[in-house]
Amino acid sequence: DIIEALSFLDLNRWDDDFQGDTLHGGYQSTASGAASAVAALVAGTLGGIVRLDTGTDDNGRSDLSLGRHYTGEQAAMMVCRLKISAITSFKMEVGFTDVISGTDAGAVNNADTPTFTADDFCGFVCDTDYFSGSAAIRLMGVAATVVATTVNTAITPSAATYLTLALALQDTTMHAVIMNANHEVLYRGQLAAAVTKTVLLTPWVFVQTRVITTGKTLDIDKLHVRQHIYT
Repeated sequence: DIIEALSFLDLNRWDDDFQGDTLHGGYQSTASGAASAVAALVAGTLGGIVRLDTGTDDNGRSDLSLGRHYTGEQAAMMVCRLKISAITSFKMEVGFTDVISGTDAGAVNNADTPTFTADDFCGFVCDTDYFSGSAAIRLMGVAATVVATTVNTAITPSAATYLTLALALQDTTMHAVIMNANHEVLYRGQLAAAVTKTVLLTPWVFVQTRVITTGKTLDIDKLHVRQHIYT
């Protein structure tokens, strides 16, 4: 694995610890709602952090994406270490989607009887407007508008505590791992028929306030994305 990661010819990757004064070029970020804010680096933090801020409106939101460069056919994978300020009245999406920031106000529309704004999306989803208010993380996906069967990981984030969410695509299958703040594995699983293997996807992180209440912030400490380049 170490040797593979050093290959510059056969590996396409993005790796960010969010250090410096401004985000690296290439990111797209959109925010909506009173006091919401697009993704911005947090100054003076150990190692570096980027913050998404929902503001205080009902359904206020903030998101972060790159460009549509990744596919399941190329074994795209994504690792995101993050924490959310509170786990009440919120929605979070982390994964791959088929449109960049500013196009969809979230990839998932209805999480209970799943409908999507995205045609192709797969990833980790929490949404306290659904699932009887539970904040447990679900694996959700849609492939060319065909909805995958939701998987409940039974892992619930803790407020202001880091989790690492990792997913790897194998054609249409999403393999998922959730780790705690000490990088201990809490969950391993997979989602079948999660996404169309040839559709170009972007990494996607999204947070939303679900009722008019205290705003939510989502801090990202690490984002790593890569895929093989097969010819």
